[in-house]
Amino acid sequence: MTEPEDLYGTWDLVDFVRIVDGNPIGQVLGPEPVGKISYSPDGRVTALLMRRDREWPAGAEFLTADDAERGAAAFGFVGYGGRFSLEGEKVVHHLDISLYPEHPGTDLVRRVRWEQDRLVLATEERTTRSGRRMWDELTWRRLS
Repeated sequence: MTEPEDLYGTWDLVDFVRIVDGNPIGQVLGPEPVGKISYSPDGRVTALLMRRDREWPAGAEFLTADDAERGAAAFGFVGYGGRFSLEGEKVVHHLDISLYPEHPGTDLVRRVRWEQDRLVLATEERTTRSGRRMWDELTWRRLS
């Protein structure tokens, strides 16, 4: 059984795969995603993830770029934070801050699985518009 202490520390994102009907169909943030998730003993979680290959005009600055450029950059980025709790083999992220305006005040539930020293967090299963089962699996390696 996973204990809070098992999660403490900072983890590097290794892979972020979308699964449909039990089959991997693609990498959500591209072939070499960049990400960190940190769990602290005071019960806080912070996650920052992005596409390594986000398009950006040479010489442009985020604060002076137009809305379309900023929107495209944000599309390849995920960031949130809050408290976390363990419920059996699930970790629940209780969000109080997020890039996505609808997320603060909500919970993100992740199934916890271990593959040797790798932490695998799987999103809750959801049904696509076509009735298929879909979830995401994020694989993490602990920073030394």
